[in-house]
Amino acid sequence: MDPILNLCSRVLEPGDRIVAAVSGGADSMCLAHALSRGVSRCGAKLFIAHVNHQLRGEEAEADARFVCAWARQMGLPRYITRVDVRREKAQSLESIARRQRYRALARACEYFGANKLATAHHADDQVETFFINLLRGSGGRGLLGIPAARPFTEAVELVRPLLAISRATIEAYCRANDLAWRTDATNESLSYQRNYIRHKLLPQLLALNPGFNQVLLNTMEILRGDQGLLEGMAKEAISALAISSPLPFAPRALSASGLARLEPALQNHVVLTLLPPLAGVKHVKAVLALLTSKTGAVVDLPGGWRAYRLSDGIAIGGASPTGRIPSRLVPVPGTEKVGDLLVRASTDPLPGCHPFWLPEGIPITVSSRRPGDYLYLSGGGKKLKEHMIDCKIPRWLRDQYPVFRCGDEIFWVAGLARDQRFSQPGPSKMPVYINILRLGES
Repeated sequence: MDPILNLCSRVLEPGDRIVAAVSGGADSMCLAHALSRGVSRCGAKLFIAHVNHQLRGEEAEADARFVCAWARQMGLPRYITRVDVRREKAQSLESIARRQRYRALARACEYFGANKLATAHHADDQVETFFINLLRGSGGRGLLGIPAARPFTEAVELVRPLLAISRATIEAYCRANDLAWRTDATNESLSYQRNYIRHKLLPQLLALNPGFNQVLLNTMEILRGDQGLLEGMAKEAISALAISSPLPFAPRALSASGLARLEPALQNHVVLTLLPPLAGVKHVKAVLALLTSKTGAVVDLPGGWRAYRLSDGIAIGGASPTGRIPSRLVPVPGTEKVGDLLVRASTDPLPGCHPFWLPEGIPITVSSRRPGDYLYLSGGGKKLKEHMIDCKIPRWLRDQYPVFRCGDEIFWVAGLARDQRFSQPGPSKMPVYINILRLGES
């Protein structure tokens, strides 16, 4: 069997409904053609999706007509759509186009009720992506290249059957099967980083070693194995070093002393595992620098995330809320929005809840701290302000702790302290279970 047809057949199962993303170029025409042969053999269904980014005027319109005509000739249902790439602000036109394209492809999958989306990324794309990520400073995670499969949406898997195939082999397949294709003139423009790598950097490397691409692909395969081993070690380390975070908006925290004792390679991987997808080497270094910083130090991360130096650890999560927490009455049972938090209270246990024994019939409120706040800890009574100072909570952070009261008595400072008087059952007390979510969490 032809190697391309064989690879495309491997991603198909009986009953699959698969959308092929087809630009009209040689790689996507090869993909669509090979999949069309594969689905007829296994009882799957193929659909064609084309996204017009409207960046090349009449040339882009001609691409759309070309794909539509080919799909009609093949008897394949098609989804042709346009996106306006220039309406959004971002760092590069390429990144905007990619985001818009995948949004449109998600709509195509929903339209056809598809469970798989296939794109035509190939071996040359893998090599180019390696250098793009290397120049971006993405660290080990980015140097693994493009995954052959990954979840795309809750209902759709993204598959890339041509990742092991070179561009030259793909074009040979198209010629052998009398497949026409469109050529995007912008692929020659050196103003795009990927094109510069393709037309300037890689030819020089291939001149030094004609087998360079395969050497790099083999190296990436070895790196993926190393990465898998490190991922397992990192998960174990994260589990062992996890501590309770006092910050509701940054719920994941690790012991600073424990993190400092790890080998540097494992340190880096542990931190990178907790960071958002666009984080790179510089962000890992910045977070690790918090190990020698004062309590309250903050590092900004991609996607609006932040890392915080605690008195005994490092917490990672969202940005801290601005201003004080508004005072709100929490119904029992019921749910109440408190700033950017969602507070749920029940007389029955909730997932991830905190249990308390509270006097019956007295209302529960939540707010920021108040002057003179006092609570009873295991060592006796203490002012909340003094307890926060003892815990080395920076001044700017003290108003961000949700303080729960039953009447005028504090029973919980979320993420920091519990009043011992409300931890045990007693006369006229009832169990109340409370959990806190950031808005948007499930």
